[in-house]
Amino acid sequence: MAALTAGPNSWGERSRFTAARRSYYDLATSGKDDIVFSRKMLKLIQAISKKDQVVAAIKDAILSGAIEPGDQIVESRMAQELGSGIPLVREALIALEHQGFVQKTPYKGTTVTKLEPKQIREIFQLRVELEALAIAWAKENVTPADIKELKVLIESMERAATELDLDQFYENDLDWHRKLWVLSGNAYLADVLERLVVPLFAFFVMKTKREREAYIESAAMHGQIVEALAQKSARELRALMKESLMGWKDDMMKLLFTENSRGRKTL
Repeated sequence: MAALTAGPNSWGERSRFTAARRSYYDLATSGKDDIVFSRKMLKLIQAISKKDQVVAAIKDAILSGAIEPGDQIVESRMAQELGSGIPLVREALIALEHQGFVQKTPYKGTTVTKLEPKQIREIFQLRVELEALAIAWAKENVTPADIKELKVLIESMERAATELDLDQFYENDLDWHRKLWVLSGNAYLADVLERLVVPLFAFFVMKTKREREAYIESAAMHGQIVEALAQKSARELRALMKESLMGWKDDMMKLLFTENSRGRKTL
């Protein structure tokens, strides 16, 4: 089992920690003599930090292969191994479920995300059509500020690709897609894509490793789509998104079900 780290290590975890710390700092420097509230804020910061450490420890164990796809995670056993309380582990698993790394199913509990070839193909059948629809609708809603935000995410992807920080690359990649889903203006479509796509991203993070150039090319493709979002028609956008997603699916299927990043046949 991976050891606990000193603090939050993903963008979402770092931002929550920073926000809480900033709130506490603002209170401390405001001149208010509210010791009780200050102590509550300090406890909040400590609680966030501890949860983020547990999230990081479990994620590290998953990414390192110490916990394999399909393995069940028993809260009491995990709490004992990490030296933390069960409620903290439960909160961490909720966060990891949101990130797609674990799944909760009735009568089975929490397991590490595992997808079979047939499941991936079926997910992509839906994803290709729905995400192409999402970007066509996004065309009607996108603003210059949105374009700038999408480009910033691509720049972060490029940096992560150069450094081969795959966890950060996929996190920025997923945030980029989420932004497009929201821009579609249809909350139901965004929700369906969230449930379909997030486990895919997490599973790919766990099971694949590509050359640096492949990640740089992927970031460049995202850049082409953003440029098209500002210049092309909705029909052209749909075609471009479908082409991009199908190419990605083919690459991932080859990587997932031939040789994985540890040199073993997968699944």
